[in-house]
Amino acid sequence: MKTTKLCALSLALAFTLAFAGSANAAPASRASLEALFQLMHADTMVDNVYDAMMKSMSQMHAQDAGKPGESVARQRIEAKAKDDVMALVRSEYNWPGMEAEMIDAYQKTFTEEEVTAMINFYSTPAGQAAVTKMPQLMQAMMASTQAHMQALMPRIRAISEKASADAAAADAGH
Repeated sequence: MKTTKLCALSLALAFTLAFAGSANAAPASRASLEALFQLMHADTMVDNVYDAMMKSMSQMHAQDAGKPGESVARQRIEAKAKDDVMALVRSEYNWPGMEAEMIDAYQKTFTEEEVTAMINFYSTPAGQAAVTKMPQLMQAMMASTQAHMQALMPRIRAISEKASADAAAADAGH
């Protein structure tokens, strides 16, 4: 009995010290975060996300453009609106505009020790491979997710249609 209480007390003390140690850990410095972001090629990552967004918007616009019955004037207006949206997003969604927010978020999330460990990792060939290959990995994961969603669409539609029919029946019953 005494051994169990002693073990429980020791475990509680260990957790308390572990959490107190991390609570008192220094937040990451601006300099270490700037070094980390440079190793992670954060500016390029932001540009790549922007480029992917623009490609997606262009594809959606191309699918919507030139529908039968649309006037040339309407197509021009919609094309200009798309260009205006792209310019607005580009003016706001860029590394210089986001860096301060990223530093703040990382400082609230990571300690100096954790950022140093990340810097050590991203300084290695494996770390740079992770940075370089991450966009390819994300693209493959997105394609896989889209394929799964496409396969689920008939079942999702069936659920939605049944819910609509049930709701209409419930409304008719009142």
